[in-house]
Amino acid sequence: MKKIIVVGLTFLWCSSSFAQVSDSSALFKTMQHMDSLLFETGFNKCQVSVYDNIVSDDLEFYHDVGGITSGKAAFKASIQNNICNNSDKPKRKLVEGSMKVYPLYKNQQLYGAIQEGDHDFFILSNGQYKKSGTAKFTELWLLENNEWKLKRVLSFNHKATQ
Repeated sequence: MKKIIVVGLTFLWCSSSFAQVSDSSALFKTMQHMDSLLFETGFNKCQVSVYDNIVSDDLEFYHDVGGITSGKAAFKASIQNNICNNSDKPKRKLVEGSMKVYPLYKNQQLYGAIQEGDHDFFILSNGQYKKSGTAKFTELWLLENNEWKLKRVLSFNHKATQ
């Protein structure tokens, strides 16, 4: 019976130590900041140079409509050509309360995080932004030389607003 209790408590400790972090944790706030740089600064404001510091050189971006984008240079070019040079001026907004963050550890050292959530997209129409669609995302962020780098992205379940 003691073994069952010890195994059960160990399982509970392990499963809780790798669960989603709270939205008040330092890691969650860091991922919020990285999300803001990725989307608010890079995507919405078209300051694609921000990607030089936060995107891994060997980024893999999987999009359920646009296909695969491989590498930082191709990713930056895609944002510049398809978002920044688009007359509809697309914008992205994280759906409030949808973001979740899961820490990744090796030998009890944090080496990365998985961020997931939902986001809405808007296009400029007659001088006003109107919601054009929604999607889900999952991102893998890794710590490289004590800096967060976006390594892998899944962007999926894109749905146009009716």
